[in-house]
Amino acid sequence: MEHWRQAYLGMRSIPHTLNEFELAAFFTFSSKERALINTRRRHLYRFALALHIGFVRMSGCTLDACRYVPRNLWQHLGRQLGIESPDLGTMTALYDGHTDTLFEHQVCAYQARGFGPMTEHQRRYVMRWLKSALSGRQDRNGLLHELKRWLYEHRILLPRDRTLRELIVQVIRDVEAEFTGELMQALGEATLDRWGQLLPKPHGEALSLQQWRWSVPLRNSTRQMSDLFRKVDLLVELGVQTKWPETCNEAIVRH
Repeated sequence: MEHWRQAYLGMRSIPHTLNEFELAAFFTFSSKERALINTRRRHLYRFALALHIGFVRMSGCTLDACRYVPRNLWQHLGRQLGIESPDLGTMTALYDGHTDTLFEHQVCAYQARGFGPMTEHQRRYVMRWLKSALSGRQDRNGLLHELKRWLYEHRILLPRDRTLRELIVQVIRDVEAEFTGELMQALGEATLDRWGQLLPKPHGEALSLQQWRWSVPLRNSTRQMSDLFRKVDLLVELGVQTKWPETCNEAIVRH
């Protein structure tokens, strides 16, 4: 997927401004899509279905009826379909309370794009993918965007951001619980308790032993390098160089 398209993934409404490039990229239809759109007898419903198909292509989500539609998008769709564009600001007037028709158009649109709601089997597969993506990873800020891209590329309708964040949090907890269990089995409860008691204690000018360990040399002076070797000696004394579980990769050990 092109980098510029990722900004639209998960959107729940149409942007108030769309340039000609965006209109062409998302709301230009294949011959198969045009044939599907033309099966609607009413012109307004042709506009509606075209709008839904383009929105799924743009965001990976379905479009609700109350959302704002910019005028230049109606005009672009009119040129695409060869019919006069309607003078509407939102989709509410288009459906006039017919929610069953709205739902039919949403389903028809995402099926036309090869999308579908996430099944339980797919959810388990997503969980496995997230666990794999989290392996040895400390920066998780971009994981939500990666998950959205993965769902889109696998033609799974994107849930709301809150649902995706809850899924990520659940996977993080599962991964950390599994890793804790592996550490407990490999290193023993007594060793982990000892580390847990030592790390928060003050050490020299540092607030804690952990803070002192994490501080990096500011320059290549003899004093700084000696301090670094003392940290290495401490790690050896604590026995952190042995017995790490095989599933613990190098990135996690460094962290």
